[in-house]
Amino acid sequence: MDVTVIIVTYANRFSLLNRVVEVCLKSGVNDIVVVDNNSDKSSVDQLKTMEREKPNMHIIWNSLNLGSAKAFKQGLQFAQKLPNSFIWLLDDDNQPEENALNNLKAFWVGKSNDVKCLLAYRPDREQYKNAIELDQQDLILGKKNSFSGFHIFDKLHKLFPVKMAKPNLERSGKIPYAPYGGMFFEKDLLETIGMPNEDLFLYADDHDWSYRITKKGYKIMLILDAVIQDIDTSWSVKNKGSYFRNIRTAPAIRVYYSIRNRMIFERDNLVTNQILYALNFWLFKFFMMIFNYRNSNYKVFLRAVRDAKTNNLAKY
Repeated sequence: MDVTVIIVTYANRFSLLNRVVEVCLKSGVNDIVVVDNNSDKSSVDQLKTMEREKPNMHIIWNSLNLGSAKAFKQGLQFAQKLPNSFIWLLDDDNQPEENALNNLKAFWVGKSNDVKCLLAYRPDREQYKNAIELDQQDLILGKKNSFSGFHIFDKLHKLFPVKMAKPNLERSGKIPYAPYGGMFFEKDLLETIGMPNEDLFLYADDHDWSYRITKKGYKIMLILDAVIQDIDTSWSVKNKGSYFRNIRTAPAIRVYYSIRNRMIFERDNLVTNQILYALNFWLFKFFMMIFNYRNSNYKVFLRAVRDAKTNNLAKY
């Protein structure tokens, strides 16, 4: 299986990217496409050296940070021109373990025809493992009529817990959508699902794109034996406490795009009861106001809600 790896980088993250690239080359990938989203000068200089010294290294240069959706779209369009049949998407801090790629390839050989994408397992995103072990897709997708993952029924279940089923100990399982980092698929899939929606810019753009696989009636499989370590912990993983408290220190751009894009995703895929959805929204907004009324991010939240309702996809 000939594989093209696509990695998006930005800021001053060359030291992370370099570790990821080295592991990919040792794993036997055929080409590496790096999309540089306006990195710092020191990273750019080192990337140019890498491009000269490493075989089959291709770099797409952006003079502005165009967001993850546009950058991965650029990488995917470039990969379509290469002779390799498979694509593996990675973030610039997704360091694969030694046998990750081989385990993805091995699973692909024996998969059923309705499986169109595999996802390597990132241990700091335990909800994906929990979803397949408990056969609860909602742990990833969110309940129908939830608002930004918030649902009144979840709060009631905490007050009146139900007995959990015994976990499924299979080493793979179906998931509804996937982040970019770790996705493995044949490039022919792009003819079926198209490209990421660059208007979403970042946050939930990968969910919107990968969920098209599920909506087409195909499967995405999480492979627990194909492990990727996140060598730079993301904001969401570092801040696992109350969402309403953590939002005080969240970057405004994260608050805006995560709320706006998630609302658009929910509207298109999860809302089946407008009254229940409205109840979850107003409860969410109430808690946002309680914890963040005097915080500038509360106004960012209100703007994101307004823009989602009016389908305003202009950049923040």
